[in-house]
Parts: sequence; C-alpha cells; structure tokens
Amino acid sequence: MFNNHGGKNTSSLGNQLCSLLKQVQTGSDLSFADFRSLCISISFANALFAVIAILGNSVVFAAFYRSEQLRTPSNLLLLGLSICDFLVGLVTQPLFAVETGLVAANSSVACTLKDLYVIFLFAFSASSMLHVCLISVERSIAIFHPFKHQRWMTRWRVIVFLVPFWISWTLLTVFTRREHGGGLIGYSRMGFVLFSALLVLVINLRLWMEARKHSRRIQIALPVPALSISSEGSREPQTLAKAARDSKAVKTILLITGILISCNLPLIATFSARKFYSVRGRVVTLLWFASNTVALLPAILNPVIYCWRRRDIRVSVKRMFGFRTAVGVQRQ
Repeated sequence: MFNNHGGKNTSSLGNQLCSLLKQVQTGSDLSFADFRSLCISISFANALFAVIAILGNSVVFAAFYRSEQLRTPSNLLLLGLSICDFLVGLVTQPLFAVETGLVAANSSVACTLKDLYVIFLFAFSASSMLHVCLISVERSIAIFHPFKHQRWMTRWRVIVFLVPFWISWTLLTVFTRREHGGGLIGYSRMGFVLFSALLVLVINLRLWMEARKHSRRIQIALPVPALSISSEGSREPQTLAKAARDSKAVKTILLITGILISCNLPLIATFSARKFYSVRGRVVTLLWFASNTVALLPAILNPVIYCWRRRDIRVSVKRMFGFRTAVGVQRQ
C-alpha cells in the first residue's frame, strides 16, 4: 500500500508527512494489514477507556457536590486531581483514539491531531503529577505545622491558587509546543515526571515515618485498654485517630504516585528508544501507541483508589447510589 509510488513520488509524498506517518510508510517489520488491525484495536480501547474515565471522575464530582463534609481545603486538591483525570477522558484520550484510527487509515490529518494530542497530554496528564506534589506538600504542612495549616489552608485560597495554575500550565504547554516542537516537550515531560515522582516519594516517605513515629508515641503513652476507660474526654483517642488518618493518607498518595510512575515508564522507555537510538518501524509505532494508552490509565484508576482508600468518599458514593444504610457521612 505504501510502496506503489515511484522513487520521486515517494520522496515528494514523504516530505509532506510527519515523522509518525513516515515511520508507518517506510516500515517493513510488520505487514500493514496487521498494523492497521492492531491500531484499530488500540483506538477502540482508548475510546472505551475515555468513557470509563469520564464516568468514574463524574461520580467523584457528584460525591463532592452532594456532601458538604467532603469540601475541605485538603479535599479540593484531590478534586483538582480528579478534574485533570476527567479532562484526560474528555479531551486527551478521544484525541488519541482518533489519531490512532487515522494512522491506521494512513490519513495526513493524524499529523495535526498528533500535535494537539501531545499538547493536551502534557497539559492534563502531566499536571496530575504536579497535583500529587501539591497534595504531598499540603499533607507535610498539616503534619509538621498543624496550626499554620489551619490558618493558611482555606477553601477560597485553594481555589484562587488552582485556577491560575491550570490556566498558566495550559498556556505554557501550548506555547512550548508551538515554539520548540515536540522534542522539547517530550524531554520536559520525561524530566518532569521523574523529578516530581522523586520529590513526592521523598516527601511522603518522610511523612509516613513521622506518622508512624507519632502513632507509636501515643500508643506507648496511652495503652489501648486505657482508651476505653479514660474519663478525661476524647482528646487522646482523637489524636491517635488523626495519626492513623495521616498515615493512611500518606499511603494513598504513595499508591497514586506508584501508579503514575508505573504507567509512565513504558512511555519514557519508548520515547528514549525513538529519540536516542533512532528505533523506527511499525512495531515501534505500535509500542508507542500502547505505551501512551498505559500512560493515560491513571485517569481511570485514581477514582477507584479514592473510593477504596477514602471512607468518606466511599460512603458518599454509596448513598448517592441508594445505599441509605451507609454510615460515615451525614445525609445532606
């Protein structure tokens, strides 16, 4: 299909194609029929994943809307992460599904969609990692400086911070892509993910050790039997419960970070192979599509983690679907 042109015509056509279609046109390591069928499968998979991401994060939005108790300053950062995941399902993943289908059809429109996809991939998917960094910093302030945290962290301050952040981050992504092309944005994404992941891991490992240390100190000072017979109020049990919540919150962030890193590793590996080792061909293009699909999976997995690890969100979701016996969040 790709080799029917003469040498001059092939060269002329090749000059009009982006690097993505050139790899498909010149590759001979896989028949085009097999390549096309696999591309269509990846396209359908991403279309399905987009719907799941939209629905899953919409459930999280509805839980926040219906439950006033969920709308704390700390949870607003979590809501910001869910908004990023929702936009991945609404914009980034459909663009990628269409791009993959157009590559299977050997359409030059795929080159235009490729540029748009990369912009939105970095704007929404990479910003998820930055939101995890913000959540980690917020948890660090809450554990090490609880009184300052109560004064600083208000709902309006979080909203006033997040809105300019989303706008500036999107504009930075667009202009970086327009002025410097795909290479810089690819290197920036790879470095950004690695640096952010390292920062989050260091912060949360420190928080986890501090939360465990704090919990042990409380348990030593106040044995478990004493909790049920204490007549001086509930200050000690509340402190112990707070330490347990802090430890669980840190573990949740570490889990989200681990998933983000794991899902981005295949993309980093294929990007490095293409850029540094000039690996080309249809098989590598399919691996590139597959690694992008994996990189977008956190948009689906994060809402599941929220409901699994956060009892207040889980109870709110259950009540929203008619489980009136769920306890933990007051009915609105």
